[in-house]
Order: sequence, then C-alpha cells, then structure tokens
Amino acid sequence: VIHCRCSRCFSFPSKRRIRKRPRVLTLLSLPEDVLFHVLKGLPAEDILSVRAVHSHLKYLVDNHASVWACASFQEIWPSPNNLKMFERAAEKGNFEAAVKLGIAYLYNEGLSISDEGRAEVNGLKASHFFSLAERLNVCAAPFIWLFIRPPWSLSGSCCKAVVYESLKAECQLEKAQKGSILHCLAKVLNLFEDEEKRKESLEMLEESSKQGCLNSSYLLWESNRKAAMSDPGRYLQSLRKLRVYAAKGCWEAQIALAKACGNGSQLGLEAKSSSEMVSQIFQTSLPVSKQSIFSVQKGMNETMRYILIDWLVEVATMKDFSSLCLHMTVGCVDRYLKLRPVPRARLQLLGIACMVICTRFISKEILTIREAVWLTDNTYKYEDLVRMMGEIISALEGKIRV
Repeated sequence: VIHCRCSRCFSFPSKRRIRKRPRVLTLLSLPEDVLFHVLKGLPAEDILSVRAVHSHLKYLVDNHASVWACASFQEIWPSPNNLKMFERAAEKGNFEAAVKLGIAYLYNEGLSISDEGRAEVNGLKASHFFSLAERLNVCAAPFIWLFIRPPWSLSGSCCKAVVYESLKAECQLEKAQKGSILHCLAKVLNLFEDEEKRKESLEMLEESSKQGCLNSSYLLWESNRKAAMSDPGRYLQSLRKLRVYAAKGCWEAQIALAKACGNGSQLGLEAKSSSEMVSQIFQTSLPVSKQSIFSVQKGMNETMRYILIDWLVEVATMKDFSSLCLHMTVGCVDRYLKLRPVPRARLQLLGIACMVICTRFISKEILTIREAVWLTDNTYKYEDLVRMMGEIISALEGKIRV
C-alpha cells in the first residue's frame, strides 16, 4: 500500500514535551559572600536558629567573626538564658552586645547575680565589657565614663569603684592603645573635689593625648588656657591649637572656637572672617529631618513629639539643667526615633532616659535613675530605664552628640 504524503496520511510522530521543573533557590545554594550578607542582617537569636540547620551554616557562623559583629540585639537584654550568645557576640566585636553586657553587670539588671560579693564580681565583668565597647567605639567620643562617674556608694563596696579600679589596672598593665579608656578615667577623677585626684587626672590626660585622643588634647588645652591668657603671644598660639582641634572634629573645641570668634581680634581675624568661621562650625551640625522620623514612627505624629519635648523642657527647667543639655537630649530622642520604632507608651521612657544620659555627659549635677523614674510618676520601673539606656547607647553607636 502506497501512502501519499499529504497531511492526512503522513505525519511525523509528535514529540513529548518535558516540563522543566523550576530551579529552587535555597539558602545553601547562595554564593558565600551573599550568604554572609544574609546572616549579617539577622537578629542574634535567628543566627542561632540558622546555625542549627546545617553543618555548613554552623561552620560559617562559628568561624567568621563578622557575622556576630553585625548581629542585631535590638530589644534583647542579657539574661541567664542568652548570656553565652551575648558574650560570644561581644568577644567577636559586637558593640551593642558589649554595651548591654557592661550596663547589665554594672546595674545587676537581668543577670541575677547573688548578693554575696556582687559588687566585686559584677564590677570586674562590667569593666571587661566596657573596655571592649570603648575599643569598638572608633567614631564617637569616649563615653563609658558616664556610667561610672561619681557619686559612688559610701556604704560598703561600690560596683562603679570596682569598674574604675579594674580599668585603671588594665591601663597600667598595657598603656598602648588605651587612650580612650585613659580619657574616661581622667574624666571620672576630674569630677572629684580632691586635688590629688585632679592632678592624677591631668597625668592621665597627657598620656591619653600622646596616644592620639583628641578629646584629651582639648581638655589639656582648657586646663592651660588661663595660664596662656597672661601672655598675648602664648594665647594666640593656644587659639591656633584650638582651631586645629576644632578642624579635626572635637565638639568642645568647636564650641570654644565659636566663642573665641566672637572676639575676632583675639584670633587676628576680621569680623567677616570670624563670622564665616562660626557659620562653618554650626553648618556641620544639621538637625534631624522630621520627615525621616515619621517615616519610621508610623503611629506617631508631630503633636505627640511636641508633648514629649514640652515635658522635657519642664523637667529641665525644674532641675535647672542647661539649655545645652536640653538640646542634646532632644537631639538624642530624634536620632533614636529615626533609627528604631518606639511604641507610644514608651515615648516618655525614651525621653527621660536620653536626659539621664545627657546630664551625665555634660552636667556636673546629674539626673539619677531613681529620680528619673519618680519624674515619670512611676509609670516605668528602674529596670525599664536601665534597659532603655542600653538601647539608646547601642542604637546611637555611642554618639551621644553629633
């Protein structure tokens, strides 16, 4: 039988269509550098969960410090259950973990250390983690001194005093690369009325300045300013030094230079040049955009922020804090609001915690934690305020002022 080749009689066998399964992208199939970016963006507790999934992930987490250094501990506080996780992260270079551990040990908040020898044990632990935090604090002014500044407890052992002595011993053993810690110790000693301690403070500042601590150099300049004012030539040289410190970014030096520019003849400048210099100084400090705050704080509006700041003004007036302290407090509040969402019920806690930090940083008279709790009409507890202080310092990366 002969078949024709028409379409009815002749046709090629149809090909079967094989459906290709879509390629499934798994975590383990990602390139290693991409996987690192994923791990770095995870909260600390999630990193532990991922670590338990596969041996390769366990290897990456355990053998790469950068994973723990970038881990987020937002709204997580040290406790007996997660203490090892915090300590691991702090030792790997996590600033937030080091700060929170230092504060937790100093105030015995969350770790439940027994009363027997608590000040000694907690003080040594707090000293270690505060030292770690200060070493990791490369972009901001030294800050750990504000937690151990006087007044110290007069009854029995004081945890702050233990931290101070431990940090001092650490600096005596190894002075290299301890400029910021020496600065903190000097700041603490300078707050005492004892002349011997103030003399020791100057010695520490000199050593700290030699190691390149800009803030210590400025404090030495300030201590020598009165002596330099008696000689016009020496004073002019002193002002030139101040100008160098201000140009390098020392905040106190910038303020002092702005005041000196008020009398342009001292700097040998004309009025116009002095005005331009002051303008340049203050242009470096830009306010936080309200729009950037409300893009993070979805449940907040301008009225709520206004009420909070109005209450902070009332507190500052009642306690006779300086306007500088108030402005710094508001700046900290705004910068924190820009970074992390805050529930409406915790706005007042944020405000008063920022004021506690700022009064310790720039004022001789401080706002104590217990007094701050009382000012909120006991809406919050002592431990709430301590933890919020840790959250603020961590979120702002130690930059209490900018």
